[in-house]
Amino acid sequence: MAYTGIDLIKKAIIIAKKRCEVYKNISKAMEKNLKVRIVANILVRNVKKNIEHYEKLKIQLENDDETIDFDTYDKISSLFNKFSRRFENPDIRNMEDVLEFSLSFERQVVALYVDIQGRLVKNAEDTEKKAYKILSSIIEDKKNHIKNLQMYIKK
Repeated sequence: MAYTGIDLIKKAIIIAKKRCEVYKNISKAMEKNLKVRIVANILVRNVKKNIEHYEKLKIQLENDDETIDFDTYDKISSLFNKFSRRFENPDIRNMEDVLEFSLSFERQVVALYVDIQGRLVKNAEDTEKKAYKILSSIIEDKKNHIKNLQMYIKK
């Protein structure tokens, strides 16, 4: 079986769904703190938008015949699996805790995707492949989200 960019997107969706669950759990745990619930629910909606975007990317890759060699995919899959085991519900007491947790988590996701993107490159031509370009797009979206969180935290 050949692995493609779709397989990477599927792994990213799994991580996004777990992030969504963490934010939902924060909202439930902090039901008496309206500010925390609002921020957590906004983050849930944001992650759901990411998932929708990833689903659209999967459709774009359906006819892609570019494959990822087994050894590379195996290493990438291992990274995804290790990362997905790190999910735990954080200790949140206020809105700032939610924002700081989200900022830290988004940075970790970007680091994961940059690591994965780097593993896809074996030669200069690999930067022209769809999987690489799609990861570049996802990383840029994540970086923009980080900037937005940073601006909100500074307010």
